[in-house]
Amino acid sequence: MNHVTTPFDDPQAELAWMFMQCLCEGGDVDEGFALLSDDFTYWSIVTRREFDKETLRRAVEERKKVLEVTIELIRCVNEGETAVIEGQVDGTTADGVRYNSPFACIFETRDGLIVSWREYTDTQALAEVLPAAWPTQAQR
Repeated sequence: MNHVTTPFDDPQAELAWMFMQCLCEGGDVDEGFALLSDDFTYWSIVTRREFDKETLRRAVEERKKVLEVTIELIRCVNEGETAVIEGQVDGTTADGVRYNSPFACIFETRDGLIVSWREYTDTQALAEVLPAAWPTQAQR
């Protein structure tokens, strides 16, 4: 049965929340990527493409040059090896443009590592703050 929890009520949710925090302002990206399996995949509604771990890392590094964010947890729903985190992301670009958007992320885990992440967010709000070439730059 699905149930609403905090990220610290379930090991899979805690793993996902820790990873997300590592991608935020002041987070340790290396620590975050250590939580991902070697066969990790990432899919976003923004690109509608699947990325591997290294491509996602490059995209995160490119995004952090332009936009640092913080996230606020709204809720977390867990079922087995799956954790769904709903929240609000907020940040300001280096040029002073504010970014604020709801999001929902679905994480699949296995053996204490994250094996996949699917991200849903406001694509229009993101397009207003990130360069047009992002995240295709990361695929190079």
